[in-house]
Amino acid sequence: MSARFEGKIRAYYVYYVASQTAFDRGIFVLFLMSNQFSGEQIGLLQAALFWATVASEVPTGIIGDKYGRKRSVAIGLGLFICYCAGVILLSGFWPFLLLYCVYGIAKSFISGSDRALLFDYLKAHGREDAFLRIDSRSKALGALALTIAIAVGGYLQRASWSWVYVAYGLAFVVSLLAWSRIQEILPERGDDLAHGARTGILQQAGVFFFQPHGRRLTWLIAALALVVGAITPYYIFSQAIFQGYGLEPHQIGSIIATAELLSAAAYLLAERISRRLSLERAFYLGAMMTAGLLVLNRAGDLRLTAVIFLAVAALGPLLEVLIGNHLIGQVPSSIRATAMSIVSFAESTVTSLGYLGYGYALARLDLHGFVAASALLPCLAMGCASVYFKRVRGAFT
Repeated sequence: MSARFEGKIRAYYVYYVASQTAFDRGIFVLFLMSNQFSGEQIGLLQAALFWATVASEVPTGIIGDKYGRKRSVAIGLGLFICYCAGVILLSGFWPFLLLYCVYGIAKSFISGSDRALLFDYLKAHGREDAFLRIDSRSKALGALALTIAIAVGGYLQRASWSWVYVAYGLAFVVSLLAWSRIQEILPERGDDLAHGARTGILQQAGVFFFQPHGRRLTWLIAALALVVGAITPYYIFSQAIFQGYGLEPHQIGSIIATAELLSAAAYLLAERISRRLSLERAFYLGAMMTAGLLVLNRAGDLRLTAVIFLAVAALGPLLEVLIGNHLIGQVPSSIRATAMSIVSFAESTVTSLGYLGYGYALARLDLHGFVAASALLPCLAMGCASVYFKRVRGAFT
């Protein structure tokens, strides 16, 4: 391959890694508390971020497909820079509520569009088979960068909270500069959907998902959403689980940092696993292991709980990148960013219900019991996946 091609791929790596260096990830709640926000206000800020992301997922995906994925991601990175500047310059609940909405919208502008553009760029150069390797490698490097950023953020905070967000904003500036070197690839219009060039993006997506192939994919999207909806809230609320064992914040942070390292390793293993196992077998195996590990949380042993958490933290990214790699190659180029946003929307919807359940369990129920009960979601995911794979086999017989 030409030096120009390799240069664009390196630029993508720099863009992604820089965008993942969230220096405030391990301490942002402490920052909000230091600004005299109450627990209820912090919860409202997180809810605002989440719902802003959910509400804007599909519209921003459509914008990416219609006006360019490169432009969509650049807007998202610009909004992230504005968020960091706002955190430094503004104070008070209502300005922060607006900032958290901006953060959520920024996430949705990037979600789906960056990977869609990467896939189209590789396809334009006859290298779409390299997508899984590049995508998984970038995610692994991003996880490593996040681990380092969490540690560095704690030291920056000792000097000043402002330094944390100055560093975070500069990381997004680097990410934006790297992204500016990525080549925009116009979606393929010719053979995607009948009359696709003359219809809107949303209409094209509707036509696709009502066709037999699109209807089959909805079962796999549901399966992925159920797995993510089981793992993500468990990952977040594990802090409360470990705190219940009497661990100090720095000990909990060490466990979470280890989980990020294992996530990086899982991303790197994704390509090798895809060569050894079919997607169907890999998904069933991963979902069964996830369900079994969640049930084991009822054992109530600290060391076992830590091992379970680390294992689940590795399985989640592995399943997500394998299924995501399959999905992105199954949808037409003209609606690829929209389709990936629909996937993110489904994941976010199930995850939101998981957050509500965990929050209720934390206040009124046995949290360990709720974790065990959440094993039902990976089991349901296997059911949805079985429908998809059976229908795929039926389509070719």
